[in-house]
Amino acid sequence: MYSKVLETIKKYAMLQRGDSIVCGLSGGADSCALVHILAGLREELGIKVTAVHINHGIRGEEADRDEVFAKAFCEDLRVDFYAYHCDVPAEAKKRGLGEEETGRLIRYEKFRETAEAVGANKIAVAHNMNDRTETFMINLCRGAGLKGLSGIPAVSGNIIRPLIECSRAEIEEYCAENGINYCTDSTNLENDYTRNRIRNILLPWLKENINSAADTNISSTSALIREEEEFLEGLAEKAYKDALIESGKENLVLDAEKLLGENKVIIRRVLRMALRRVRSDLKDYGRIHIENTEKILSGETGQRTVLPGGITVLKSYGRLEIYRGERKAEPFCHDIRIGEKYFISEINRYILLSRHEEKIPQNCSKICTKRIDYDKIKGKIQLRTRQAGDTIGIKGGRKKIKELFIDEKIPADRRDTIPLLACGNSIILAGDRLGQDYYIGGATKNVLYIYIWEDF
Repeated sequence: MYSKVLETIKKYAMLQRGDSIVCGLSGGADSCALVHILAGLREELGIKVTAVHINHGIRGEEADRDEVFAKAFCEDLRVDFYAYHCDVPAEAKKRGLGEEETGRLIRYEKFRETAEAVGANKIAVAHNMNDRTETFMINLCRGAGLKGLSGIPAVSGNIIRPLIECSRAEIEEYCAENGINYCTDSTNLENDYTRNRIRNILLPWLKENINSAADTNISSTSALIREEEEFLEGLAEKAYKDALIESGKENLVLDAEKLLGENKVIIRRVLRMALRRVRSDLKDYGRIHIENTEKILSGETGQRTVLPGGITVLKSYGRLEIYRGERKAEPFCHDIRIGEKYFISEINRYILLSRHEEKIPQNCSKICTKRIDYDKIKGKIQLRTRQAGDTIGIKGGRKKIKELFIDEKIPADRRDTIPLLACGNSIILAGDRLGQDYYIGGATKNVLYIYIWEDF
């Protein structure tokens, strides 16, 4: 198994020379084998290993026994050891979560806390092939999509799982061969938790009655699904970028027509991405919420739905708008002097008016660059929202800004958010629309350059 773990580490590029690793150590067979192997690799790979044990405050004397054992185990291996005492039941009530989920969250919080304290850049946890199989079955029964069925990844950010391709039987055999004692968590033998029922009842039945290699085959399927999930996610990311019109801290707009040209599989993924941009935690979102969002996307202008967390999804003139809370436009008006760069917080963009061509920073996006006849400016220039009497030059005359917004099918609740570059009531620039009376012509002597952009 030692060689198998090394192959896994190399396959997923989990470790590099000089890495410092915080390793979770419960005292069970999996985590003891993991710490033992990583400790054995210290000299070969030039790595540092620190073990972290969490006493969850649930199993009383048995939990204290595990902590004492884990500390002695690390002393024998000359591995630095940290132990934390947490009242998981009390914390679960405070967070409104189950004890199992709370315990998991606390473990990773302490792993990260310790990693920061000791300067570690990796966190190693002892998930194995059986854990991946159990997770697949749990998510399958819950009706998960491909992401849920892809199970536990070998690498997730700075979290690595060197045992992910080893079975629990292989791990226990490794412990026996190397004289490694370990603790058995008595709660793993009880069937109070879903995972334990999968582990102790369902999988043994499948192996005995369906296929003796059921657990291995399910794990392999989960790994294959992960590869295809990552491929589809890449396609969805590209489709999302292609359809994105604008994005803010708690809102974004997608090109509905462009998105509807994609396959339904990609559409659902893009919608989930979009919702996650506006509300990072989608834990209480299910398939029904994505389907409702999809209905709005393919529906008529004006249709909307409100999702958990106060997220509104609105279809409006070929656009899908997703935003948090009620949309209340606050008017703004800023005097813009030539040669000075301004950051306009209301639109999260910069503006610069210059008599000369300028170089815009490379780390920016949504660049709007225009040139106008400077001699036609007859007063101070402002960047503001619309006001009564605003007009813009068009071919053959002038048009009221209100009429322009209607013609261009800008939703009524967005019209007071559109930034206008104005000289009095004469609009120089409305969004990307340049007033024709400011066009450069053969008689132009002085040019004014307009630059508007936002940082990535």
